[in-house]
Amino acid sequence: MDDKKSIEKLHSYVRLILPLMSKHYVPITPRNYTVWYEYVSGDNNELRKTIDAMLEKEEKFTEERNETLYRQFFAEKDEKQLTKLREDLQKFLETILREISGMSGQTERYEAVVTNSVDKLSGNVSIQAIRKVVNEIIVETKKIGRFGKTIKEKLLKTTEELETLQQEFERAKIEASVDFLTGVANRKAFDEALATIAGEANSEGSDLCLLLIDIDHFKNFNDNFGHIVGDEVLKFVTKKIKEMVKGRDFLARFGGEEFAVILPRTSLPGAKAVAENIRCFFAQAKLKSTMSSNKLGGITVSIGAACYRPDELLEDFINRSDQALYFAKNAGRNRVATESEVVGPNLAKTTRQRITNNSLL
Repeated sequence: MDDKKSIEKLHSYVRLILPLMSKHYVPITPRNYTVWYEYVSGDNNELRKTIDAMLEKEEKFTEERNETLYRQFFAEKDEKQLTKLREDLQKFLETILREISGMSGQTERYEAVVTNSVDKLSGNVSIQAIRKVVNEIIVETKKIGRFGKTIKEKLLKTTEELETLQQEFERAKIEASVDFLTGVANRKAFDEALATIAGEANSEGSDLCLLLIDIDHFKNFNDNFGHIVGDEVLKFVTKKIKEMVKGRDFLARFGGEEFAVILPRTSLPGAKAVAENIRCFFAQAKLKSTMSSNKLGGITVSIGAACYRPDELLEDFINRSDQALYFAKNAGRNRVATESEVVGPNLAKTTRQRITNNSLL
């Protein structure tokens, strides 16, 4: 298909996608647009059947349902890509072993390193472990010298192919772990990072805190100015929080208009100080659309903070931060609350009422 026909086809999709999304009250965000582009284009039969079934049953496209569609048909695809790359690397290393089996004793160390690398890849290892394996093989390959021309050529080709695989891993990792809209870590990457950092806190006996940050009345930006402006607000908030956290602090988009900041080696009073700094900045900020001269007014955030307890379930740690966040929102918003302030035996059961109760948005 020539470029002109491709552009015409793209325009025809756009003319269908946007009205269709509006008709079913689907926010026009990059993720949702990706889902509906695939639906309209007909390139993904399974996705098309799923959405058609929802339309037939007149199901609502809630925020949770839209997120589920994206994760099911796109995030999982990223995971499959990573799995394939892992398997390709393992096969590649096994091929190297066969090729060097006839070399002189000078390659014994190299063979041992490759054998060990194959063993490491036999399980469902993390992307960090895969990256380490590739780096080790590249280093050892470059060390080998004083062989015949044929062997040198084979090793040179091996290095080039390994470096190409390494680049593919990096690209796949980025696609699988970055939030498409804001450019920071997504929920999957947050879960992985929290598990790693909590493990370090356990082994070191060091402090670890978590902030959950929610934009107050975010729905008003979407309702009054449209979802494109709402996306601008999310990017602005992301950028400013990123500027206010330092060092090993880890920022992620937790979901919707909610963000998470992992604070290694930070006590609860220290975490509260960081949270207050963030809250104060947004309380004084005045927003203006980059797409027009329209003033968007002020913005506030509510923040919950909790401190990790050695060897506890990460779900419990996150839940305490979540309880503190909704204690702050219920207390009037634009404030910071720590887990020590949370009161009420039934609060844990009601922290997620925002899903069904718009008064908490």
